[in-house]
Amino acid sequence: MAALLTPGSTERVEGRSSHVVAPVRPGLRPGRRVGQGRLRPPGRRRVAGAPHVVAAPACAPRRVAPPLAVLVGLAAAVAIGIYGLGAFAGSMAGGENVPQTTTVVRVGTGESLSELAERMAPNSDNDAVVARIRQLNGLNGVAVHAGQPLTVPFSR
Repeated sequence: MAALLTPGSTERVEGRSSHVVAPVRPGLRPGRRVGQGRLRPPGRRRVAGAPHVVAAPACAPRRVAPPLAVLVGLAAAVAIGIYGLGAFAGSMAGGENVPQTTTVVRVGTGESLSELAERMAPNSDNDAVVARIRQLNGLNGVAVHAGQPLTVPFSR
């Protein structure tokens, strides 16, 4: 019996009575029984007890945000570190060693800023006092003229 079967058509099942008809399912291939499962290519048999390997997802897993206490602690540690570095840099600069009081003096003949700083603040760091004199008077260099009035820090 050679008949062309199309989806939705019926065929007679051999071994049964002639009045029982089974529908043809479009997804089944001939020679494959229902319930056999997926066919594997030869040589790729699954080993009993082997772990099931799943491919990695296309995107990374979602990261969990750190707890609020951790973020606050980290921010406090950074703030303390910055404050400590600022205090350390201030102590190294010698800014506290320069007198805060100022006066106006005239530069003597042949006198340099370094000599003027030594004369007006003898117990202070000479380089720091010279830098403060340059800042107070808006000087770019160290050259000064005899008789030039300068605002300088002084210690009593």
